Amino acid sequence: MINGIILAAGLSRRFPGKLMKELWGKPILHRVIDAFLGSQLERVIVVTNKIYFPLIKELSGIEILINEQPEKGMLESVKLGISRSIDADAVVLTPGDYPLISSKDIDLLIKNYIDGHNLVALAYQDRIGHPLLIGRAFFDEVLGLSDDDGGLKHLLRLHKPFIVESSNPGILIDIDTEDDLARVLKMNIN
Repeated sequence: MINGIILAAGLSRRFPGKLMKELWGKPILHRVIDAFLGSQLERVIVVTNKIYFPLIKELSGIEILINEQPEKGMLESVKLGISRSIDADAVVLTPGDYPLISSKDIDLLIKNYIDGHNLVALAYQDRIGHPLLIGRAFFDEVLGLSDDDGGLKHLLRLHKPFIVESSNPGILIDIDTEDDLARVLKMNIN
């Protein structure tokens, strides 16, 4: 079983409420959820905060976890999602502000996991993006990481993920500011 974990508990200080901002008629977070639900993942977990919870609680097909301490950062949400997925063979995770990832990207990660790779990252033109696949062999190590170590970046430096080239430049595009959103809207790639 491979679970999806969408990290949506950040406080978004630079762009408050960004995950619910509309992108081509749909909230950014809903676009990410749709990509996960349209993939081969067997279970989709959204780690969110109390602010976003009321805005997604009615969505079907997802399991919601509340990060009670979002100020601790993204690594805390990663650990919550992995703790809930401890019985999974692997997890595919992404921040909730990457609205251009696709189900095809997720399935590409899963295919490479099935082919024997326990840590798989996507790249577009040699730049690593999101989402990322982490096999069960690394769960304990992830749960032991700290932000002082560099979080998931430490894991990727230590174990060198298998890199798969994606044809989707959207794996590199996140929405952190209003300018980012305006730039994506101008792309006309919907």
